[in-house]
Amino acid sequence: MRFIVSACLLGCACKYNGGSNNSPAVKKFLAGKDFIAVCPEVEGGLPTPREASEISGGSGAAVLKGCASVLTKSGKDTSRYFLRGAEIAVHKALDFGARAVILKERSPSCGVSAVYDGSFSGSAVPGQGVAAAALAAAGLLLFTEEALPEEGLAVDYQGVTDKIVAWLKEKVSAAGAKGCVLGLSGGIDSAVVAALAQRAYPQDTLAVILPVGSSPEDVEDAWLVARHLGLRTVEINLDKAFHSFIAALETNNLAADNLAVANVKPRLRMAALYYLAARNNCLVVGTGNKSEIVTGFFTKYGDAGVDLEPIGDLVKTQVWELARHLHLPDKIIAKRPGAGLWPGQTDENELGFTYRQLDEYILSGTTDTQAVEKIERAIRRSRHKQEMPPVCRL
Repeated sequence: MRFIVSACLLGCACKYNGGSNNSPAVKKFLAGKDFIAVCPEVEGGLPTPREASEISGGSGAAVLKGCASVLTKSGKDTSRYFLRGAEIAVHKALDFGARAVILKERSPSCGVSAVYDGSFSGSAVPGQGVAAAALAAAGLLLFTEEALPEEGLAVDYQGVTDKIVAWLKEKVSAAGAKGCVLGLSGGIDSAVVAALAQRAYPQDTLAVILPVGSSPEDVEDAWLVARHLGLRTVEINLDKAFHSFIAALETNNLAADNLAVANVKPRLRMAALYYLAARNNCLVVGTGNKSEIVTGFFTKYGDAGVDLEPIGDLVKTQVWELARHLHLPDKIIAKRPGAGLWPGQTDENELGFTYRQLDEYILSGTTDTQAVEKIERAIRRSRHKQEMPPVCRL
């Protein structure tokens, strides 16, 4: 994974007073990794040294919207330099192919979770700097010298591929099975797992497309992946089974977004996958990633009803990176994640926070202040999903 880094953290003399914020910890973390250094304030046209600036009237996001300003202690408005620097930082990050940034905390440009409050007293308030807010809006993961990501964020994706493929072979062989069965949804997680399973068992991987109230686009995207990988694939429509099952329950609430009704869909798919696995002496391979597993963002005994979870230790951002490494179709990589439980459903709308925020929290223990409580509540609420059913010991 490639990184953008605040230049001052690497010892560059670009701090407002002509000094740096040299961080041995950041340098150690970046050893052997691909990164470029950027100082948004200098990129925006400010000299070094320069008069110190702080955000007045909000945070960096408010400056981007024109609702707050970056002022010097003497009252000079330097907002245009910060805005230009933020724009350049985003362009450099995207051109470089960076997925994460390491920024100087509390800086009016680079603060990730806090910025100086505009009083020039050394006090800070929750919020992001101008460049940090722009980089977050562009979808990059934000970290600081005070909350570095886990070492595992920057991984060798060929090494990951080799390890998962070997692991699949080991587990399937140990079970006395001959291959893999998996559901192909048209999303990125199942596409990545399909590519890995095919590498492990080129002739004995069966991908199954199981539409049940699914959008035609999702089915089309699933076939796009199947053709791209040359997978042995079958499509089995479960609409009739779904409606018969719901009718048998005599429910009076068939609203599309009724969660009890919607969760029947992944549970039907689970039953279908296990039937096909048993018929073919295969194991059911799941498509859950670490971001979903940690927050319980799955259906108990539905999409979590599997034998193996090959990408269960990768956060969503890493799954995107692995998908690029595996040369999966751009359309699948760019697709907005959703479980297809009802029309218009997306993962991030249902979660109440973004994958960027969630992955930052998992990897560093912190993220945007407003998202932390929601993430921790989701983790607490889903604890029962992480454990085997309790047994009454006698």
